Amino acid sequence: MRKKINVFVVIFSLFVGFTSCDSSDVIYEDNQGFENNTWAYDDIKEFNFTIPDSITPAKIFINLRTTLDYQYSNIYMYLHIAYPNGFTDTDTLEFFLAQPNGKWLGEVSGTVVENQALIAQGIFSDPGEYTYKIEQAMYNDALEEVVDVGIRVEYMYIKQ
Repeated sequence: MRKKINVFVVIFSLFVGFTSCDSSDVIYEDNQGFENNTWAYDDIKEFNFTIPDSITPAKIFINLRTTLDYQYSNIYMYLHIAYPNGFTDTDTLEFFLAQPNGKWLGEVSGTVVENQALIAQGIFSDPGEYTYKIEQAMYNDALEEVVDVGIRVEYMYIKQ
């Protein structure tokens, strides 16, 4: 009897663990890789997602994964945004990846460093289709040791 209870507890714990990994608060997430872990200057990654309403606040993150061999402590990117109302905007972002002493700021797993930066939060003024394009804005024609880049959009709930 005790063995059956222990098996049940293990299975239940695994179920809870796996179901809690993918939050229902995520509206959109996509990460796009680079061939040979090299981000060429003309390799612009495009992300399209739909915001269903203009009531619920949301957060937008940029995901970036590099290897431990990435040679810089930061990365510059151009972010191009197309809004549902036809308006477009471009912004330059600096993404800090390491401290001045070389210690990585992101989560290190094996030879990969995973970073996530909050770039916007609040209420989307217009529901509908958004397009985000990300391109690297470093001096290099080919930025080596970059695994992938992505966008994550999630609901932001205010705790009461």
